[in-house]
Amino acid sequence: MRGSGPGVLRCNDLPLASLGGSPPVHVRRLLTVLPAVLALLVSCGGGSGNNGGSATISGRVVDNWGLPLANRTVVIGSASTTTDASGAFTLTGIATPYDLVVLAPAPDKFASIFVGLTRTDPHVPDLSVNDNPPLRATIQGAITGGAAFPTPQDTETLVTLGSAAQTIGGVEVSSSPYTFDVGWASPATITGSVHGLQVTRDNNGTVTGYVAHAVKTGVSLSNTATVTGADLALTTPQTDTISVTATLPAGHEIYQRNVILGFDDGTFIPVSADGLDGGSLQVPVPSNIGSIALVQILSLSADGSRESDAQLKGITPGTSGATLSVPTPARLTAPVEGATGVGAGTELIWTPVSSAVHVIYLSGTANDPVYGIVSGGSRTQIPDLSGHGLGFPSGHAFDVVMLAFGSYASMDAFAATGTLPVEGPDFQTVSFSGFTTR
Repeated sequence: MRGSGPGVLRCNDLPLASLGGSPPVHVRRLLTVLPAVLALLVSCGGGSGNNGGSATISGRVVDNWGLPLANRTVVIGSASTTTDASGAFTLTGIATPYDLVVLAPAPDKFASIFVGLTRTDPHVPDLSVNDNPPLRATIQGAITGGAAFPTPQDTETLVTLGSAAQTIGGVEVSSSPYTFDVGWASPATITGSVHGLQVTRDNNGTVTGYVAHAVKTGVSLSNTATVTGADLALTTPQTDTISVTATLPAGHEIYQRNVILGFDDGTFIPVSADGLDGGSLQVPVPSNIGSIALVQILSLSADGSRESDAQLKGITPGTSGATLSVPTPARLTAPVEGATGVGAGTELIWTPVSSAVHVIYLSGTANDPVYGIVSGGSRTQIPDLSGHGLGFPSGHAFDVVMLAFGSYASMDAFAATGTLPVEGPDFQTVSFSGFTTR
């Protein structure tokens, strides 16, 4: 994406990794943008804890949109049950803290393991799921004002929808009328606002100005509907500047810098995406259209084995001298890279990131089981899931993808919803290693 302009997406689809699905070769979705997002955060503590006692755990398993997942096997210690149609489960007589395992239904061989929970009402994701939003509609309208079509080469016209419901959908348009699709998870009918924004960018993809903006409020959508008449009369906005300086981990360089405008109505519009390795970023932003900015810095180690990304939210027009610290990535220290004899009971040890939830993906060949181990600490053991048909085969090479994202006060804080905030996390890191099973 070096030198290319961003498309129009929900902020939670911008770079960084999704919690759902198999770990990507190059992590690109959480900061946004993981399945997102972006002021975190679930900063609450756990539910009613019961350390060391006997608790009833009544929780829910959800997908990356927070929707319930039925027919998931839930295991805590020797107790197990299956989620109902609402994704709910109940297990009694559980000592806390506890480790909770979610098994995907056959033929998938995927275990999501949540380590060290104490809350009695956890909401946890099945990490094997990375669904598209189930509801979709089409929006159409005309654009007047602003730069006439066809616009100059350095000018792009972006149209997208924001809503209280998490939505995905937007388009770069080159003519009027426009049309684009929108996806969301629930409820069946939503109401939102369509924004149109014309921006100018230089050859690097850095935003240089704003030609015109308009908003159409009260746009109502229902599944499979086509909504017409979402017309936009663009006018020239006032502008100011923001400046942000990023501090990187040792041995890292910036490979992308993003600027996204966010609105109170739930709209997110990416306006700048460049591949410049500059720690100081100063760009214009509109000052009178009700938007604030998010700045994302994506960095990579020299050998490509570690990535660390962070974002600063809530930047108001006129802000100068803001700072953003990109954390040192979490990295597995045991077993070491290329270790052999790894299996159930092997201790995983890593360098943690402060205020982070860590996800360790262990994956082999196509027929091997995949584990997604989620922990707020710095060490845990690989569980023995052979009794559930998910034991590690002997002599197989496994890849390890180590994620860390936050900020979260604890595992219980993450398990309050089991999903990312719409703006994405404050930061995410990723590193890679591997081992061979015994």
